[in-house]
Amino acid sequence: MRKVKTLSKLGGCKEQSIHLQFPFLQNVKENINHGEMGQVALSVFDHWITCESEYHLLDNIGVIEQENRNQKFLSHWAAIFDATEIFTLRYRGRWPKKERLVIKQYADKAGYLAQCRLKMGNSPFQFLILPEFDCLYMASWDDTNHLYFNDRLRAEPILSLAKKSGLHILEYN
Repeated sequence: MRKVKTLSKLGGCKEQSIHLQFPFLQNVKENINHGEMGQVALSVFDHWITCESEYHLLDNIGVIEQENRNQKFLSHWAAIFDATEIFTLRYRGRWPKKERLVIKQYADKAGYLAQCRLKMGNSPFQFLILPEFDCLYMASWDDTNHLYFNDRLRAEPILSLAKKSGLHILEYN
């Protein structure tokens, strides 16, 4: 079974509604500017790592600890898949002239989780579009992921799933 299906091949209505719902979609994907969207961090840490004395928590950790952290995120991503339709972005074409974003929908849970899996040596990165909850989810390398939302109340179920998976919600100032 295919992991993802291209929305434009299924009919453009869903793709157009996603672009209308998230006008800053490409900016968030490229980590440029997220407009008026709210933002929280989902982390294995219960506080922001801000001082040098805590940097050891980010790097050179044991295999067991890293597996524990990875399992929390995998549990969260699996719960998201079970809760709603999930979309993602892919670049198609040759850079820079013909590069374009294509919205795809995840169709297979095992394939989706395989793409979410964190691998040593690779920068873990997953970008999810969750229209039902009015939010965008961007994974990062440092055991802290980012949730962008248009409406915090609509995004609350994703935050609740994060807490159930053992993740902490960190607020931005």
